[in-house]
Amino acid sequence: MIVVGLTGGIASGKTTIVKLLKKNKLAVQDSDLAVERIYSKPKTKFTNHLKKINLGKSLKGGKIDKKIIREEIFYDTKKRKLLESYIHTEVKKARNIFLKKHKQKKTKIVFLDIPLLFENKLEKICDFTILFCAPLTIRKKRAMRRRGMQKKILEKIVKSQLGDKTKKKKADFVVNTSINKNLSLNEVLKIIESIKNK
Repeated sequence: MIVVGLTGGIASGKTTIVKLLKKNKLAVQDSDLAVERIYSKPKTKFTNHLKKINLGKSLKGGKIDKKIIREEIFYDTKKRKLLESYIHTEVKKARNIFLKKHKQKKTKIVFLDIPLLFENKLEKICDFTILFCAPLTIRKKRAMRRRGMQKKILEKIVKSQLGDKTKKKKADFVVNTSINKNLSLNEVLKIIESIKNK
């Protein structure tokens, strides 16, 4: 089974391409979706963890207010690291289940959508990596269109991620997403074909 890691900085167009790959019936494990599930259907273990690390005020009637969490961890590195550690462990569990399932199904090629692939040195679990990138000015414009995004939070996110220049040296393939999504998708499909034929 070939494992391909998909990555890119915030608003790099990665999520859009991942949706299109899924439409093409390709097996993709989506880290953002795994995180979304942790927040949208919080287990007692997670809510207890939030209370333990003093993020309890984000709990409102069985739901989690992510805006409160974002603002709290923006100024508190310790809280952020404790929260990220829990999230990364849960996402890793989901990723391992996905890989095991597809190994058993003898799926020829699978994709792991990991935003912080190089930052967390997860390229070592991949056979190939594809980086999605676009100029920072375009990415910032895209990100600011997201609901609840604030300029100071965006700057913090950008700083926490490796720059495209560094990532390009590490990636096996680079796809520019600044033109349009169909061109980007066609490029990715060509890369997939070349990987299958290696």
